[in-house]
Amino acid sequence: MVAGCYERGLRQYQRENGRALNLSEWYYRPPVTPAAVIDSELAQLEERFDLPGWVSLTDHDTIEGPLGLRANGRAVPISLEWSVPFEGSLFHLGVHGIAPASTDATMQALSAYTNLPRVRSNRRLGELLDMLGECPETFVVLNHPYWDLVRIGQLRHDSALLAFLRAHGDRIHALELNGFRPWAENRSVLPLATGFAIPVVGGGDRHALSPNAIVNLTRACDLAEFAHELRVERFSSCVVFPEYSDPFAARIFRNTADVLRPLPQSHRAPQPWTERVFINMDGHEQVLASLWEGEPLWLRGALAVTRAIASKPFAPLFEMMRADGHETLEADCRMEHLVEVVPQLTPDSAAA
Repeated sequence: MVAGCYERGLRQYQRENGRALNLSEWYYRPPVTPAAVIDSELAQLEERFDLPGWVSLTDHDTIEGPLGLRANGRAVPISLEWSVPFEGSLFHLGVHGIAPASTDATMQALSAYTNLPRVRSNRRLGELLDMLGECPETFVVLNHPYWDLVRIGQLRHDSALLAFLRAHGDRIHALELNGFRPWAENRSVLPLATGFAIPVVGGGDRHALSPNAIVNLTRACDLAEFAHELRVERFSSCVVFPEYSDPFAARIFRNTADVLRPLPQSHRAPQPWTERVFINMDGHEQVLASLWEGEPLWLRGALAVTRAIASKPFAPLFEMMRADGHETLEADCRMEHLVEVVPQLTPDSAAA
């Protein structure tokens, strides 16, 4: 029913505007600020581990978020998620800890590779990865390696992935276990990491209110030392939180409901989701709420159903219908008590 209404809406848009609706021109801002993301992730780490934490925040192909935080006195690394077209597929590389002195030149070079087909080549990509690796405090993570982002087909994507790692695996410092991808996909990363001798790290495509479900536990005291662990020691430890074992579809619906939910604002009426969706028209950013007189009735109903499905009463349904590979999670992660009895220290013992 929703699909039929959507198709009619697309045809009506084309009749009224003379062109098809291109949803790739539209984008939304998450229902949480960069500072709130950092604060919620730190709160989770400190509450669960009773340890100080630090967070590297990445946006798609921009460093505006980290730069804005640094301008307001927050000590966060300059990082981004770089979109890398490769052999018909697309990979996301998390570039963490970019040297502040080189941000302009680095962003120009990375953006040119992403947006200008004429500058793309395997050799040029290698040069850019070598450039990123020149700073010892920078590390590059291949995010969600098995996610076929452009839908070329899983076999073609997997072939491109292997070709990418054969050509550039020595320039990649870690592979990501993504806290917002199903375990059926994540578990394939483990043998890939073993085969190419690349560490795995926790990360996540967080676009809503829930903190990430896979994080890293490290001996490092700052991001530079963590980079040393990955680049030199080739070692990392990941922690999978219990909520990761919730049905993947249920978690997606909860995040979608967060995106579509009106958000409370101090001294103002709640902000509807249509004020967080934008398009660039003639070089100017326009918000959906200013272009739309109101939600169509069918869409309003679909959004209400989406929010309802994300509620707790539907949780048992997702549990019965799940097919996300969760049954192998404990065995694959070798969940066990690593230390059952704390040994007595002798006078010549040392701990780090």
